[in-house]
Amino acid sequence: MFHFLKNYIDRNFNLLSFIVVVFCFVPLFFFSTNYVLNGWAYSDALINYSEGFIRRGLLGEIIFNINKVTNLDIQKIHAYIFIIFTIINIFLYILILRNISNIRLVYIFLLFNPLLLFFPLNDTGGYLRKEIIILTLMIFHCYLCNKYHSGNLSLSKYLLTFKTLIIPGIIVNTLMHDIQLFLIPFHIMLTLNVINKDIKIFSYKNIFIKKNINLLFYIFTIIPFFIFILFPVSPEKINLIVKNILLADPQAFSAPIKHVSNPFWGAAKNNTMFMFSKDELGTYNHLFKYFFLLAFSLVTTYLIFNKILYKKILIFNHWLVYLSIIPLFLLFFIGRDWGRWINLISWAYLLFFLQFNF
Repeated sequence: MFHFLKNYIDRNFNLLSFIVVVFCFVPLFFFSTNYVLNGWAYSDALINYSEGFIRRGLLGEIIFNINKVTNLDIQKIHAYIFIIFTIINIFLYILILRNISNIRLVYIFLLFNPLLLFFPLNDTGGYLRKEIIILTLMIFHCYLCNKYHSGNLSLSKYLLTFKTLIIPGIIVNTLMHDIQLFLIPFHIMLTLNVINKDIKIFSYKNIFIKKNINLLFYIFTIIPFFIFILFPVSPEKINLIVKNILLADPQAFSAPIKHVSNPFWGAAKNNTMFMFSKDELGTYNHLFKYFFLLAFSLVTTYLIFNKILYKKILIFNHWLVYLSIIPLFLLFFIGRDWGRWINLISWAYLLFFLQFNF
């Protein structure tokens, strides 16, 4: 009996992993469809184009259009969208991790790590955030690169998917939330490892070569940034959008919606002052805790791929990972909820290694 059970688990280990992880999320899924778990994230998600173009308005526009077509409750539509993307993330992540499923301890550590996939369960304030949708594109891009480096995807098919899904996906995500802009370097580094693994960044002759021309497609991903500058949000427009959202669902509140009118440097200045204040709700007393969590995440990931799995994985251009995550550290000066940024940095660092062939 024990032998049969062991063989069954071995044969279906990845499927069972998927079922177990989804099962762990079921309570969160259930409560998210019946209650507003995160009022700020919910209100932010409802920002829409009812009064014209506005930063972060695409997701809300999608939600309200689904509401018009289906007449489903807005709060449930919002919850279902994040349930779908969370399940997609679990599925894609396990697809990548199955390459190391025979090294069970590492597999389980990466799968159940509270700073990665299980972050929303560890901190429910991190659930229903738009980063979950942004993360879907990160994991999917990593999966594509892993397929390419493993010899299961041709360069032409990668480039086709890159041009038709990755680039448009970055633009769409930026229109939902502008933190996607800070993750453009992450995607660039993944693409660079595919099209030119022998890149030498300080060699001009090596940079300006024909096969690097595909990187120019990333220019399109900063179009939303210039749209944000050219079409600033007026207080009158913000107030009308707030009014429309509150009419649609009184559970929402105005602060997250009005937040999109804050200029970048103003937000950075205010949050930097808050960061080093002694406000009981601030981060001053938690600097060491946050630093420890981030260091633990990065160091353990580094040790796993450079000490434990180093004979099973071919890693090149390791230095690119640091270029891809440095912009993310700016988020600590823009937003107070540092756990979210630690989560994103941890994902970006891990996915850089998972792109390679095992």
